[in-house]
Amino acid sequence: MKDEPQHIKQGRVTPALLDAMEIPWQILESSSTDIEVIVDAAIKQMEDRSGPAALLVRKGAFAPYVLQKNVQSHYPLLREEAIQRLIEHLSATDRVVATTGMPARELYELRMARGEGMGNDFLTVGSMGHASSIALGLARSQPARRVICLDGDGSVLMHMGSLAIVGQSRQENLIHVVLNNSAHDSVGGQPTCAFAVDLADVARACGYQKVLVAEELKEIDQAFAKLIGKKGPSFLEIRINKGARVDLGRPKSSPVENRDALMNGLGIQL
Repeated sequence: MKDEPQHIKQGRVTPALLDAMEIPWQILESSSTDIEVIVDAAIKQMEDRSGPAALLVRKGAFAPYVLQKNVQSHYPLLREEAIQRLIEHLSATDRVVATTGMPARELYELRMARGEGMGNDFLTVGSMGHASSIALGLARSQPARRVICLDGDGSVLMHMGSLAIVGQSRQENLIHVVLNNSAHDSVGGQPTCAFAVDLADVARACGYQKVLVAEELKEIDQAFAKLIGKKGPSFLEIRINKGARVDLGRPKSSPVENRDALMNGLGIQL
């Protein structure tokens, strides 16, 4: 799979959505030689109607762009290293809900390398910000299992209200893990404000029963030792650096196949 499956659907339906909202749109192709004319026309449309206009950009139309401020943090771990260590602490009955993008892709590859398949995981494909809500629903429906939400800082910031819902749920079997590199690493590495926001304090204020922060592998080990057997919901922020393997693949199974594997693993008939 060369791209995320949600991108195929999104690309197919976007023109119809814009038409339904009565937003004028034009397409920028890689072969377009009149880009300035197209942009000027879009600006005039916005001015004339005091409303938005859209430019739909074909893949490859823009040259690669290098971030002007590609700031790396001092934290020693990369996300994949942290996920690998987390997996080592999971039991066969645990279930993982992973946020969209790099965390889900890395979890998938690590599971495949370990020969474990995807029956214990739900990859939240194309639904940034919703992993914690899905994990809460799964934890409620499976109270005898431990459910781990594998989240990212961009995802948490996008739907921060979900922290309050999870915290006030008093769901005892839920562990919310946030991999924080203060960047949208899945879509280019643009910075977030997550290092400036104390996510651990926010979680405490929202009602999470146990809140911990880790920066190294040994601290992840120590955190899980403290969380196992404790009544949640619990919150573990792992501060990491930016970056991912250049050869990182994408899940070969479809979202429907991943869903069915999880449901079958839970013994739920579809």
